Amino acid sequence: MNFLRLSSFLLLLLTTTLSAQDLTTPMLTQIWQSTFSNPALYGQQAGRITIGLPGVSNDLAAENITYNELLYTENGQRILDLSSLPDLLSERNGLRNDFSLETIGASLRGDRLSVGVYHRLRAFGEADYPKTLVQVIAQGNAQFIGQTVEIAPLGYATSYHEIGFGASVGITENIFFGARIKYLSGIADLRTTLDGSLQLTTGEENFTLTLDQDLTINTAGTIDYNGLDDINVNYDLNRIETDDLFSNNNGLAFDLGLFADFGPLRVQAAANDLGAKINWENDVNNLRLEGIDEFSGLDILEQLLQDSVSFAGAIDSLRAQFEPVETNEAYRSDLPSTYLIGGEYDITDRLTAGALLVHYNRTVNSETAFAINARYQVIEQLTVGLNVNSRRGASANLGMHLMANLGPVHLLASTDNLLTVFRQKDSSRAAVRLGAALSFGGPKAEKKGDDKQ
Repeated sequence: MNFLRLSSFLLLLLTTTLSAQDLTTPMLTQIWQSTFSNPALYGQQAGRITIGLPGVSNDLAAENITYNELLYTENGQRILDLSSLPDLLSERNGLRNDFSLETIGASLRGDRLSVGVYHRLRAFGEADYPKTLVQVIAQGNAQFIGQTVEIAPLGYATSYHEIGFGASVGITENIFFGARIKYLSGIADLRTTLDGSLQLTTGEENFTLTLDQDLTINTAGTIDYNGLDDINVNYDLNRIETDDLFSNNNGLAFDLGLFADFGPLRVQAAANDLGAKINWENDVNNLRLEGIDEFSGLDILEQLLQDSVSFAGAIDSLRAQFEPVETNEAYRSDLPSTYLIGGEYDITDRLTAGALLVHYNRTVNSETAFAINARYQVIEQLTVGLNVNSRRGASANLGMHLMANLGPVHLLASTDNLLTVFRQKDSSRAAVRLGAALSFGGPKAEKKGDDKQ
């Protein structure tokens, strides 16, 4: 039936990519990657000219499940075991991903005015699904005879190109204000109405199935729906194609930031993706499931035993009952915004400590994260740092980062979950960021206690 096929797809699609929840780089104020979190930091770059090179950040969070709990090894092959999944889940469960691929960028630092431009690919999404959906998919609905259960997964997955242009202005010698406008060009999108519902009732007589439907699925560039027996999925949210750069699926977003440098003490605040939205007009499909549909499983089974009724006829009967209404109406997606505030203090010329508070105003499940960090400049070319962070579903994580300066080449590697680097398949969360940049020109004029990165 279409609602099970679509529900299965919505449940599994978010496990195909990773995501980014970075609690490290916003505090590394003189490196290129920090400017993605705060446009005011264009004025804090180490060199007059900075070239941002390709980089990637990702983080995967799945409530209650891990890779090794879903798959087992048999005859040297990994096999998906959905039957064990229901025992691991809570009544409601979340999946989240946020992937970023940075391609190229550049900034020019002046005495008071600094500017920056970049391109990156972003793909992220989140979902909230009930345990009963997984039970129906993995174990069938016989266990729910005489009951009504909710099986609708709610959420979205989207990908788009992001081209940003920003500037940082020195309001005073110590305080900098930054702003950025971002053009968003949509690649692919799939989302449900967040207040949707699919309630499945299995009757005690004849195993009658009743589906009370109130759910809309909007897609752009992801599903080609030609009926229950002809659903083609083109779900590749990470594809990079130049013809997507300036498509009719587009929108805007804005970033604002402040940075203050008071010698050994530095503080900052930023708001990212304000008013972010994309209007989806190309290759759009809307699938509307509404009303109450019913069929008797026993009656259909009896018909199949009669010579006068073919199996195809029975399938046609099911299709007529559960076929959704398809339209091709444009729709708008609102993207989540992020807010941060942080500060750091130079304890010595080589040792710096700081704290960062970030709120992710996500569409499905908002989240606030907090990190305490410290870094030490081992030698002029190498800095090592650690952080302890806390967030929803993980009260204590240990993160680590490395920065290397090899002449004009600046390299960064960081993770907010150091232990999962070594135990990824036994963890429900994993995060990593890799980045590089080139820096040219004289260093930023140093004040007492300036960051020695």
